Parts: sequence; structure tokens; C-alpha cells
Amino acid sequence: MSTPNFYVQDILSQPEALRTALERFDPATLAPVAQRFAAGAFDRIIITGMGASLYGAYPAWLLLTRASIPALLVDGSELLHYTQNLLNERTLLWVLSQSGLSAEIVALLEILKDVPVGALLAVTNDPASPLARASEVAVLLHAKPEKSVSTRTYLNTLALAQLAALALLGAPLESVYGELRRSADGLESYLQGWEQHVQAIGALVGRPRSLAVLGRGPSLANVHTGALVQMEAAKFPALAMVAGQFRHGPLELVAPGDVQVLLAGEVATRPLQRRLFSDLCSLQTTPLWLECNPEMDASIPPEARLPAPQVPGAGLPLGEILPLQLLSVFLAQSSGYEPGKFRYIMKVTTHE
Repeated sequence: MSTPNFYVQDILSQPEALRTALERFDPATLAPVAQRFAAGAFDRIIITGMGASLYGAYPAWLLLTRASIPALLVDGSELLHYTQNLLNERTLLWVLSQSGLSAEIVALLEILKDVPVGALLAVTNDPASPLARASEVAVLLHAKPEKSVSTRTYLNTLALAQLAALALLGAPLESVYGELRRSADGLESYLQGWEQHVQAIGALVGRPRSLAVLGRGPSLANVHTGALVQMEAAKFPALAMVAGQFRHGPLELVAPGDVQVLLAGEVATRPLQRRLFSDLCSLQTTPLWLECNPEMDASIPPEARLPAPQVPGAGLPLGEILPLQLLSVFLAQSSGYEPGKFRYIMKVTTHE
């Protein structure tokens, strides 16, 4: 394989970027908002963003809901145009935007001048962005800017959003810090063999008639981002869907030549994923299993497994995205595209 292009270099730089973000994350900056939250100043948390920034908040949103916090995850454009009534002086608005200046985010900041919220919390990569300047607290991603597809910024969003959610809850962070640090090591070890992984993934996937990415729980961050990455980086259409929803209609479409990537996910719902995997095998399609758990599921044959990094706990969603990124490299190259090179869009979407 030739010298890595800019997109592959961005993929390979993710472990270092993650370590930098973890070193620089300061939970003390969230303390004033966390104290107000604990004192009952807010009756809801609205989490919003666009694209990979929104998807990267999914595991953090689950942490909040599992703690019985009234939190909603709302698409930024829908919040802007259809659900503004969710915003009031008792709303903690949490906005995630890697650039901090995409069209919907800038428009939402204008709305907030007339519809003030209780507090504005930001996760962004640019401390000089409109979002960072307008926020009460800005959690910075500390990632070098990317030229195209989100890699470092997405990975750091997954990590720091989870830490920020725990900080808001007043929960201890050290064990999660430890899991994320060990995850950086696991990601680095995996990427040392990236060329072999691309070849192995290519041998498993071939040239699919169609591609679907299916998962549950925290893995939904990568269901949506993984499909998005195939479309952005490889110009290959991919369906993103909750695995349970896939049985409610789309299963009717499967046929030989189709590929489904099943994210094994957390232990609680892994049996459901195994059942779907088995059913897809019986339909003579090509389901592939993506599992980052060190305790591998023995019921899945080795020839159906995508090579994946081994990561613990909170690192699960961070590990899942890497094989999907490498899948996009293979699909781009097999289609004659330069991986990650945009044709029509820009890194930052500046108008709706």
C-alpha cells in the first residue's frame, strides 16, 4: 500500500489525539454548572448538534438517562426550526460542534438572544468559535484540525462527552479516565497493523450489493457515524439503523451480496445481536461481527469477524469506529476514489 494519504494519517493520529484530550480535560471547569444542576436550577438537558458531533454525544446521553436525568438528544436543525419550545430559562442546553460555527449552530446562537436558556454548555474544538465564545463552559477537544472527514475530533467527542456527563452528575471520574487511557493504548496497537486490517476487511466485505450498519445502545454512535463515514470518505451508500428496527421492515430487502456490519455492543443486548447475526446467515446474506470486548463471543466464527481493537468499558464506542474508518478506506480505494477526499462539500457546513 502506498504512503498514507491525509485521511489515513488522520485515522492513525487518533490515539495521540485522545491522550492529549484526556490530559487537558479539566472537570473543574464544569463544577459551577454541575453545582447549579445539583441544586435544581434546570429541569431538563437538551443535547444537540449536527452530524458526527451529535452522534458522538449518544453514549453521554445514555449515561444521563440511566441516572434518571430528563435529557433529550435533539437534531440541531430540528431544534432550530421545530422544537424551540423545549428551550427556556430552566434548560441546560448542551451543544456539540467540532467547528463551533456550522450553519445550524450559528443560527441557534442567534435564537438564544431572544430565548435565553439557563446555561449553555459547549463541546468544540475551536476556543475562538462563536459557540465557544457564547457558552458558559466550553469543553475543548484539543485535536489538530482535520482536512475532511471527522476522525480525531469525533473520537475525542466520544471520550470527553462521557467525562462531561459524569462530571455533571457529580460522579467519580477516575475509573473512566483509566478505561479511556487504556483504550488509547488498544487503539494504537490496533493501528500499527492498519494495512493488514484494511486487506482483511476487504477480503470479508468484497464489493457489497448494499451495506448496513446495525447496533444498539452506546454503539448507535458508531452505527450512524460509521454509515456517514462510508458516504463521506468512500462515496458508498450505507444504511444506519437500530438493530431492532431492522427487523421491522428492512429485513425484507436482504439478499445474497448484501453486507451487514453488526456492532456487538454491550453485554445486555449482545444476545439480540447474535440472534440477528444467525438469522441473517440463514438468509444467505453476509453479516459481519464487530466486537471490541476482550472476552470474545465464541458463538461467532472467526471468518465473520472484522478485525477490531480491544478496549475496556467507556472505550467501547471509541474502538468500534476504527474498523469502520478502515472499511471506508477499502471501499474508497476499490471504487477508485481517494479516501476521505470531498467532491461537493466542505469540512464545515456554513449554510442549510
